[in-house]
Amino acid sequence: MQVSSNQLENDFSIEVFSSVSSIDEVVWNNVNADIPFYKTHRFLSVIEDIQKELEFRYVLVRKRDSIIAILYMQLLDFSFKNLVNYSSDNSNGFKAKFKGYIAKKNTKLLNLGNVFFTGDNGIICANEEEIIPLIPRIFKITNKTFINKKPSASLIANIYLQDEKKCAQFGHNSFHSFTTEPDMFMNVDESWKSFDDYMNALSSKYRVRTKKVLSTSTNIIQKEFSLEEISSEKEAMQKLYNNVMNHVAFNMATLNIDFFEKMKMLYEEKCTILGYYLNNELVSFACLFHVDKTILHIHYIGLNYEINKEYKLYNRMLLDFVKFAIEKQKQYIHFGRTATEIKTTIGAAPNALQAYLKMNNSVVNTALPYFLKRIKPAEFIARNPFK
Repeated sequence: MQVSSNQLENDFSIEVFSSVSSIDEVVWNNVNADIPFYKTHRFLSVIEDIQKELEFRYVLVRKRDSIIAILYMQLLDFSFKNLVNYSSDNSNGFKAKFKGYIAKKNTKLLNLGNVFFTGDNGIICANEEEIIPLIPRIFKITNKTFINKKPSASLIANIYLQDEKKCAQFGHNSFHSFTTEPDMFMNVDESWKSFDDYMNALSSKYRVRTKKVLSTSTNIIQKEFSLEEISSEKEAMQKLYNNVMNHVAFNMATLNIDFFEKMKMLYEEKCTILGYYLNNELVSFACLFHVDKTILHIHYIGLNYEINKEYKLYNRMLLDFVKFAIEKQKQYIHFGRTATEIKTTIGAAPNALQAYLKMNNSVVNTALPYFLKRIKPAEFIARNPFK
């Protein structure tokens, strides 16, 4: 359903919709046919269908009579505990009490992009430099389309640091920047034809460590789930997923566990759910997307942390992802956020991310930089495991 139509500036105008189904899939694809699978109409339709607690907005941007961009946003309940958990300020007294007070506050946050996919900036277009300066104005208009649940904050997340110069306009419109955990990527050397080739590329120190991980986890059995097995293991997957969510400092939203079943139905052999068993008990799982030609996306995992300690389970999973990417002849692995240092030990490298936040209350927004400047993701040492 269309909820708004507005002129922006010069030759630009926008139309705002509350459902992706209101936009024809052909129109969507014609904006930019060369987009990653997680920005497609089909993928976002599933997210909208299963995440019933969210409200959605989809913005068509026109230049004269041509549609040149689509932006998508999600309205969610956001806890300031996320910001406090990231804060590096360990002050006592009044500041500590104020942090405790803020940590209990929730807000209606309008996020640009899909919070359920790391690195998704919510923009589909051929020329981002033309669209990004329009975003503050688009937020202002889109905010007004909500009737019962009005946003009290706006977030532009997942801006890679190399794109920061494009975002100068955000600061001029009272958005405040802060750094989040980096996105992790790994180059898969084209000379690696097997996992043994990867092993041979490691330095002796890391080759010994890798063999140790494989030896320690030898009793862990990996299995690729069928659609029926995803359904039958859903309850166990939910518990393992919850374990991971309870360990992360910054959690924007909780994924509906039906996601994995829906994605397997949608992408079939291009979506692989790996289950890991110990004594016939599911102790971890991972969702791998190999839809795009060159990239393997490691999207979500679930983990039994007690088993992980003893069997180096997560390390084993990372190595399996490398093996999987080599077998599928991918050029890159997208690991997403969290566990930054461990991921560097198998060859991944961090790609810094920026976010921009604005509170609609001008007084609160003025005080916001006090917290944001203290936000600092966990420090890590970037390892290089190769010769």
